[in-house]
Amino acid sequence: DLSIELDKRVKSRVAEFCGKDEYEFGDLSREVSSRVQSRVEQFTGKPYEFGDVSREVNERRKQWVKDFLGDEAAENYEFGDVTKKFVTQLTGKDDYQFGDLSKKLVGDLFGKRKKKCD
Repeated sequence: DLSIELDKRVKSRVAEFCGKDEYEFGDLSREVSSRVQSRVEQFTGKPYEFGDVSREVNERRKQWVKDFLGDEAAENYEFGDVTKKFVTQLTGKDDYQFGDLSKKLVGDLFGKRKKKCD
C-alpha cells in the first residue's frame, strides 16, 4: 500500500535527520527544538532563554545606531535621525531641501551633461 510505503520513507528520513537508526514519536520535535536552541545560543553567546533573539536583535540595533550616529546622537535618538544622517552624507548638504536627494541621484546616474549650442 502506498501510505505504508510513504510512512516508512518519512520515518526513515526523520530518523536520519535526527541521527538515529529508528524513528520514535516526538523525535522530530525534539531535534528541531534542540537545533533551534543551539543556533540561538550561537547567536546570543549564552544559554537559551525565551525572548533572547528579540533582546539580541534590539541590542545589535542600538549598537548599530550608536556606531552610525555617534554616542551623543544615539542617546538622544529621535525617529528619522538615521535617515537624516544618511541623506546628509549622500547629498553632502547639512540641510535637506525637497528634491536634493533626487538631484543627487540623477546627477550621479547621468553625470553632468553639457548642452549643445549651435
